[in-house]
Amino acid sequence: MFSKYAKFYAVATQGILTMVVLLFIGYFIGRSIDASSAWPGILAAVGALCGLVSFIYTLLKLVKEEEKTKNESETRSKD
Repeated sequence: MFSKYAKFYAVATQGILTMVVLLFIGYFIGRSIDASSAWPGILAAVGALCGLVSFIYTLLKLVKEEEKTKNESETRSKD
């Protein structure tokens, strides 16, 4: 029971850290291009969105895996 919550906690932590890291990478790339323009903010937002998409994909994959293992255990218990 707790392993399920531990998996979701690990994925959530990984997703948040990925978003933050990609945000900073985008910011520093934009700052190296031109510090006085809008590039740092734009690339930071793009990095955060890429991290968010990656987080959602990983979360959906984990939920699908949980449902698959749940369905397999139910079919085995019926046999």
